[in-house]
Amino acid sequence: MILVTGATGTFGNNIAKALLKKGIAIKAASFDHTEKLKEILGKEVITTKYDLNDPSSFDQLLEGVKSIYLVAPSGSHQFSEQIIPLLLKAKEYSVEHIVLTTVLGADANPNSSHYKAEKALKESGIPYTIMRPNFIFQNFINYDLWAIKKGMIYLPTGDGTTSYNDIRDVAQAIANVFEYPHPHYGKTYSITGAEALSHKKMAEIFTTVLGRPIQNVNPTEEEYKQTLYDFGIPQPMVDFLAVLYSYIKLNYFKTVTPDLEFLLQRKPIAFHEFVKDYQHEFNR
Repeated sequence: MILVTGATGTFGNNIAKALLKKGIAIKAASFDHTEKLKEILGKEVITTKYDLNDPSSFDQLLEGVKSIYLVAPSGSHQFSEQIIPLLLKAKEYSVEHIVLTTVLGADANPNSSHYKAEKALKESGIPYTIMRPNFIFQNFINYDLWAIKKGMIYLPTGDGTTSYNDIRDVAQAIANVFEYPHPHYGKTYSITGAEALSHKKMAEIFTTVLGRPIQNVNPTEEEYKQTLYDFGIPQPMVDFLAVLYSYIKLNYFKTVTPDLEFLLQRKPIAFHEFVKDYQHEFNR
C-alpha cells in the first residue's frame, strides 16, 4: 500500500487518483479533511490524518504502508526538519520506497528547504526517487482563474519563459514510478513540459482556444503584490509568490528536459490541449 500525503492538495490528489486508476492500493493522508477524501477518492479508500508536527501519529500513519509519496509544501521553511522524524519512523517500518516532489532547480540553492529535504531523504537510507517539477498549467485554474475570466494573464513575469507541466502528466509519471519502482531508485528527475512559453504566447493561445481576447498584462512587482493583498493573501505568501515570479522574469524556469517524456513514454500534454480540456472552467 502507498501512503499519499497531502491528498487534498493538487499534487497529492491527482497522484492518488492516478494510482487508484492503476488498481494500486493507497492510504490517503491529509491534515484535517479525511472525510472529504472519501468523497473525492471513494468510500473504500483508507484515509488518515497527516501532521508532521505530531510524531505520535506516525505509527497509525505508516501502518501497512510499503511506499510513501511526499510533497514539499510551497513556501514552507520547516519541512526539511519536520520530515526527519517521519523518515526515521519509516525506516523502522521497513518502508521500501519514497517518492519526494520538490521543485525544478531545487539544487540551485543548497540552503533552501526543498534541497535540504532532498538531502534528508538521501541520507535516510530508504530507496528514493526525487521529482522536481516546474510550474503546472493548473495554476491558471487554482490561482489565476479570476484574471482569465476578466480577459487577462496578470503576472509580473516580463518576457520570461517557463516550461510548464500538466499536473495530469506529473501524476501519471509518478504513478508509473510507483508501479515499477526499481529502475528509479536513487534517481532525480527534472520534470518539464516539452516547450518553454512566455505568458504573452500563452495569452495568444488562450485567445485562440477560448474564442475571446486574453491579454498579457505585465504588472510591476508592487502592483502584483498589492493585488494579492487586496485578495487577503498573507504577506509571507505574497512575498514568496513575488520572488517566485521574479525568477520566471529572469528565465530561471525555461529549462526543457526529456525526463517527463521518458517517464510517460509519450509526449507531454501541450498548453493548447490543456486550455481546450479546461475551457469550461475558463468560460463559465
